[in-house]
Amino acid sequence: MTALAPKPGLRQRFRWNHPELSLAILATSAWVAVVLLHLRAGHPVAHAPATHHRGAANSIGPPPFPYSVTVWFLMATAMMLPTVLPAARSIARNGKWKRRRRGPALFALGYLATWTAFGAVLLYAIRVAGPKSPDLLLVSAALLLAALWESTRWKRHFLRACHRIPPIPPDGPRADRACLRAGFRNGLHCMGSCAPMMLPMALAPHAAALPLMLFLTGLIWAEKSLTRAADHLRLFAGLLAAAALVLSAVALTA
Repeated sequence: MTALAPKPGLRQRFRWNHPELSLAILATSAWVAVVLLHLRAGHPVAHAPATHHRGAANSIGPPPFPYSVTVWFLMATAMMLPTVLPAARSIARNGKWKRRRRGPALFALGYLATWTAFGAVLLYAIRVAGPKSPDLLLVSAALLLAALWESTRWKRHFLRACHRIPPIPPDGPRADRACLRAGFRNGLHCMGSCAPMMLPMALAPHAAALPLMLFLTGLIWAEKSLTRAADHLRLFAGLLAAAALVLSAVALTA
């Protein structure tokens, strides 16, 4: 008589039901890395931290470009990857069992590659034509730009497109390519929706970087997770405008 297989435990069942767990761990690790960088005064993406001792300039110059892109990658992973965990889970649960981790990983690879490429172009543009030192008023202007973008029909289009995942073949190289394409496409739609909200992060000074990152992460998560969020974009625009006013007030009174 064949012995019955042992019943899987709660932990094992949780892992089976949440194949996107490894991506959630990756996003959490990125948050830890960003916080550690912030504590070491190395979080600002496009600018080096300001110096405060006598005889020193306000800034010691921009950090090396590869460092800036690496910090941007960590920041995008921490802020954006959690918003596509439902899509990654859908890809895993609708594919073959042996692809439950491969499919989401390839999707996340395409998604993060899109955001990293955008960040590299943005950071290079700031390095060439942007300010030589962080400026809260410029960050405030970027937040106002993001608030204006919230009110456009293009924002609605991209936000709704973020939730569309094309059918994925069940197995083989075609499935791998489809997962990568789905990640790239979702990244492009997400970039169209959220890029104006990421611009302030590329310009933020050290003191404002982490609080601003937490605030924008909450807004982005709400927009991409709440039901019918596209119908409440005026609320998000108002919050961005309020944050812009607060930063302007801080800059003018500093």
